[in-house]
Amino acid sequence: MDYLIFSVSLMLVYIGLAQLLHIQFGLAGIPNFGVVGFWGIGLYGTGVLYVKAGVPLLPAMAMASLLATALAYVLARLVLQRNGQAILAATLAFATIVSTLVVSEKDLTGGVQGLGTIRFPFSDLEQRNLIFMIMLLIVVCALIWISAKLRDSRLGRQLVAIRDNEELAASLGKNTAATKRWVFAITCGLMGLLGGMSAPLHQFLVPYQLSPSLTFAVWIALVLGGKGHNLGAIVGVFVTFGLFDILIETYAPVPAEQAILLPNFKLFCYGVLLVMIIMFRPLGILGVDKPKVRSSTTTPPRELSNASVEKG
Repeated sequence: MDYLIFSVSLMLVYIGLAQLLHIQFGLAGIPNFGVVGFWGIGLYGTGVLYVKAGVPLLPAMAMASLLATALAYVLARLVLQRNGQAILAATLAFATIVSTLVVSEKDLTGGVQGLGTIRFPFSDLEQRNLIFMIMLLIVVCALIWISAKLRDSRLGRQLVAIRDNEELAASLGKNTAATKRWVFAITCGLMGLLGGMSAPLHQFLVPYQLSPSLTFAVWIALVLGGKGHNLGAIVGVFVTFGLFDILIETYAPVPAEQAILLPNFKLFCYGVLLVMIIMFRPLGILGVDKPKVRSSTTTPPRELSNASVEKG
């Protein structure tokens, strides 16, 4: 039961990261390949503050999230006005720098020996891991709700305009650069918050947790589900992480001698799914979720003229 709670909690983290990536890439068109870097800032920032500095867990998560936000804003000022390939390379390099610092700064992070132990909040309660999973569910549901509302808002329409034609949006008087910077910084800060909430799940932090596989898994989930649909992230994570990491690797009756092949089989299936999606449904499983059009309560001019003629 505890392992199931851990697996579901980890799946919620992936859903939250994919939802934030949907805002960055699906709405604003920012190709962030440094997801694991900002998540790792929150993860290790929380761990260092909690273990080394003695800061309580929840304030440590908030402080680590603010640090991720600040670093993301600095990176945004440097690279977001470049083209997509430059942004992709810069964010990927940022994630590499974070993972390298975690290994090299041994006095602070513990290096390859690891950092811990990080306990759940409410450690005196018997069902603390279940309570923490519910907290994580509330945070992820809030992100999904915000993403859905954002799409239909004025800011969401502005982000879509920036994604489709930034020069045209800027010519209409929109401060596109500042909008992209703040959206990128806030969403990356929330990725840091999810990283901080992942720290008690892992309890003991080691550098391999910052491997690029987390970024790739989130991107694959978003592409499979549909980057243009705010629920695509949820579907994509269920198809990938939920199906393979929970259902097959944990509960499927796989013989022990063949279980070692499951990680490679999972990557093979990911590749097949991506090829099929790209060939037959390039917009993803759910496709594109179009913004709601506000219904007008006013009578069209032609109907008004017809009504006046009839009265006359």
